[in-house]
Amino acid sequence: MNRKILSFLLLMGCLAGPAYLRAQQNATGDLIKSLQARVKRYPEDHAAYAALGAAYLQKGRETADAADYEWAKGALEKSLDLVSNDPSAAFATTQMAVLCMVEHRFEDALAWSQKALALGSGDPSPWAIAGDALADMGDYKGAAEAYSHLQSTHGSEDEKLAYSYQRDSRMSFLRFVAGDTQGAIELMRSAVRTAIETHMPAENIAWSRYQLGEELLLAGEISAAENAYLTSLDDCPGYYRALAGLAKVRTSQGRLLDALKLYHQAIAKVPYPEYAAALGDIYRQLGQLDNAKKQYQLVELIGYLSQVNRQIHNRDLALFYADHDLKLREALALARNELEVRRDIYTWDVLAWSLLKNDKPQEASEAISHALEQGTKDPQLFFHAGMIYEKLGDPRKAQEFLRRALKSNPKFQVAYAETARQTLDRINQRQSQISAPEVANAH
Repeated sequence: MNRKILSFLLLMGCLAGPAYLRAQQNATGDLIKSLQARVKRYPEDHAAYAALGAAYLQKGRETADAADYEWAKGALEKSLDLVSNDPSAAFATTQMAVLCMVEHRFEDALAWSQKALALGSGDPSPWAIAGDALADMGDYKGAAEAYSHLQSTHGSEDEKLAYSYQRDSRMSFLRFVAGDTQGAIELMRSAVRTAIETHMPAENIAWSRYQLGEELLLAGEISAAENAYLTSLDDCPGYYRALAGLAKVRTSQGRLLDALKLYHQAIAKVPYPEYAAALGDIYRQLGQLDNAKKQYQLVELIGYLSQVNRQIHNRDLALFYADHDLKLREALALARNELEVRRDIYTWDVLAWSLLKNDKPQEASEAISHALEQGTKDPQLFFHAGMIYEKLGDPRKAQEFLRRALKSNPKFQVAYAETARQTLDRINQRQSQISAPEVANAH
């Protein structure tokens, strides 16, 4: 974890200092030390450098420290300096594609994955990264085509199942985007079963259960989502994503103090802007405005900490600013910058929300139409659409989308769910006042 963030969290009492630092001495760190020793002893071992790069990527996922990605890049470049145009270079080339995805350089990720495939190693794994890049660029049809290649007629049964897992877990997301929420949930359940059956690492299983929880939560299946998050934590105690997911459940249940504790634990593991923002919102609901302000400061600290953070958190910051009516011009600029590289439905959604908050409802309606065009059943999208159409003076569409948001999940976001209900009541009251004279005239 970056030293500045660590100091900030320690100051706020989010971490337990030495105990937290000792917990970071995990298997990934031991693997990195082992591979560092290997490349020092055998400086021409391109495979060891590639493995070292992959280990740094894993450490970066665990800590969210941009420095780990720089170390990964150096190790992978060294591997490719040694061997670059041979099938044996496919792993390092694929890991370069992964690094580009992490840094939100999606076109580069696609190019690296295509290069890895062209090396002819026979490993279909690069298709997964190609599909991920295409999905983030808004080409969902191309992503589905890429994922369809995630299969192999060679290798053991477990290896074949591993490709099936990669395909199902990714296709689950595409199903959700396409509006087939139940189909997405079933595919994710299949991916969880495969992860368990093939004895994948605990973190992979925990991520799978977490992703299942996310889809269940968006579908309004709160109890099932809660169970998925709890099981994820059983698989991998202290898993930050599951902690944050469970915090969302606790918030929707009105158990705000439990949610506070869980978000603090998640941030202590990996500080993401969305966790700090959610934590600040809970403090604000509890009337603890000073604590809320500190969390909102942390959101910006994380977002602007490094060049990589500024690349990967554009959308997070834009949504945070728009949600909290802060720096609205900057929110719009960030959203537009993100759209230059990432044209998926959620970037269009954040752009629409930022445009609305900048009093540009007509442009917002055009942007939200892109966010909705796949048929995705996400209450956040419906809420934003409802508020945009309410601002445009289209009560019918506003009612439709606000009702859909609340039907999808009546507690999709505590503050905004209440805003949706209040806005619906206001529209209904206005409509009643308009229709009353018409009825009277008819008599």
